Amino acid sequence: MKLRRRTIGIALAVLVVLLIFVGGLGTHLIVTTGLLRKWVNTDPEKLFLDYDSASAWVPGIIRIRGLAVRGSDDNVQWRFRMEAATISISLPDLLRRQVHATRVRAEGLVFRLREKVRKADFSQAHEKRVPEIPGFSDPPWKTFEPEPPPPSARERSRYWTIHVENLVADPAPDIWVELYRFRGHARVTGGFSLRPHTRASIGPAAVEFVSGRFELGPSESLLASASGKADCRFDEFEPDEVRGDAIWKKISGAIRIEGRPDDLRFFNHFLRRTPEPRLSGGGGKARFEVEFDHGIGKGAGDFQFTRAAFRYPEGTVAGRAAGRLAIPRWDVENGNLDVSGSRVELTGVTTEGTRHDERDWWGRFEIVSGRFHGDFAAQTSVACRDARPLYTLFAAKLPGWAEGLLKMEGIQATGRVRLGSRSVEVENLEASGGKFTIAGRYRDRKDVRDGAFLLETGILAVGVSIEGDQSHVKLLGARKWFEGAGAAPARPSSDR
Repeated sequence: MKLRRRTIGIALAVLVVLLIFVGGLGTHLIVTTGLLRKWVNTDPEKLFLDYDSASAWVPGIIRIRGLAVRGSDDNVQWRFRMEAATISISLPDLLRRQVHATRVRAEGLVFRLREKVRKADFSQAHEKRVPEIPGFSDPPWKTFEPEPPPPSARERSRYWTIHVENLVADPAPDIWVELYRFRGHARVTGGFSLRPHTRASIGPAAVEFVSGRFELGPSESLLASASGKADCRFDEFEPDEVRGDAIWKKISGAIRIEGRPDDLRFFNHFLRRTPEPRLSGGGGKARFEVEFDHGIGKGAGDFQFTRAAFRYPEGTVAGRAAGRLAIPRWDVENGNLDVSGSRVELTGVTTEGTRHDERDWWGRFEIVSGRFHGDFAAQTSVACRDARPLYTLFAAKLPGWAEGLLKMEGIQATGRVRLGSRSVEVENLEASGGKFTIAGRYRDRKDVRDGAFLLETGILAVGVSIEGDQSHVKLLGARKWFEGAGAAPARPSSDR
């Protein structure tokens, strides 16, 4: 009896060893002979897998180098590469046409994601700042071909699913999403699932930005000495059904980052459609935090710039800047960003190259209500030491008493501002300082530049008319002129 039990035990042990050997050999052959690539890459435009080398002598454990996976749908194209990874996979799930990674430990993760664009929306300045993705053409055009009929059940059955969970990639030295790039030391955790034409989901997933720098495009500095964290979750969706910005309804999460803005020139990319000002300077610190609930965001950011310079054709205004970007509501899908309650404070301001260079100016600017939605429109409130830097707004020589207004202490002003595509509009401007008041409007749009201002003190009044590159001072009948043609509202802009 003992001999029989021993024989059975030895036989079971041999069987286990054989299963391990056969399973290990089978898995090893799958990853080294190209079978895995052949099985997964049935639709390379939607999902493509490749790697430099791999081995899997232990059943269910794959050691792989140079793993690269790319994919696309109607909205985006993406790719990631891992220099080295150890992946635990479920062998039974291979029989169900699923590469199911139950545990992944990776090093050297590089990630790229970019949106597809319509030819009508193409911007060379934008596209040169988004990542190139090997295997996809540039630019990544969004096509509007007639939708093919949905894949049949038989066609769907040939697609493989990639399901990754319990992923830890550390370090992740390069993460580039649309315009924004992080380079340094990041740590990525989480997972995702993708089956072409059928379903996709991401998360819970998180990126911890341990240390590094954020950049705009390939190398334009946003934040140095940066750190923070982002986490997200995409509800499961059907890639063929959820198109364009509608994907935002599926996204929830949060992002928090902080660092040193050592070069403000990146702002010029977002101001490129307006001729001025051009920004430079840097130093200080900045922090940004926003939470998203199915595509609706809410948050704020604070900043302090050691030096911020605003360069105009007439001269440069520079000084220290601090403030807060308030975001009470951000509807990402519809591109509607509410910034009501935001504020900027300028101190230690100097002007250079202007007709009256000055020192030690300050000003506080508040957006009482405002939003970005294609353009920027806001009701603003301003308090400043005086109006000296505003000389750059006037190309005419004002009479001495009117110039005295610009030197009066305690300017208070309100007005409506609109910044559009190559346009600047100021309406309903009302300002006061001491015994002086200013009312007016201004518009600079493409080849049209006009404005009208009325400066008053007591019984004295002067009007300033701006027409193109010329300006004219009106001394006689200034109030009547301003109440008539001079106060007429600017004509509506077509980019509203």
